[in-house]
Amino acid sequence: MKKNALLLTIFASLLLLNFQCGKCDDIDCFTPPNEFTFQLLDKDSGEDLVANGTFQADEISVFSITGNKKHELQFLTDSTAYFFTDQEIGWETGPENTSYELRLNPSTTLPFTYETREVSEDCCTFFELARFEMDSVERFFIPQQNLFQMRI
Repeated sequence: MKKNALLLTIFASLLLLNFQCGKCDDIDCFTPPNEFTFQLLDKDSGEDLVANGTFQADEISVFSITGNKKHELQFLTDSTAYFFTDQEIGWETGPENTSYELRLNPSTTLPFTYETREVSEDCCTFFELARFEMDSVERFFIPQQNLFQMRI
């Protein structure tokens, strides 16, 4: 009797493992987090604050408080607008990795919260933005460009 129960348990376990493992075998999908792309604009005139000389592109950085590190930013410009991209920020997932500073120059720092979460659904893993908060700054999101405009 013990032998039959053991065989039945082993058979049921193998059957269950086979069913669960086979479901996603042929699906290969993984979507990395979106980049954090932003532009700094004057809240009154709408002018780009780097193009007009208020801030210098090489002084602007994103700093992770939790990770205690400066993120590498890339920027694109056409001399009338500067667009900054942080490719690292979305990988720092979960509520314990949400505190950052946007450092515009040595004396101007804007604290902000940026929280992403890793989601698994239908055999695929992707990242989504759960929360983005920056006090005292108007923020606009342009989804077609994945661009945050911040009016300072």
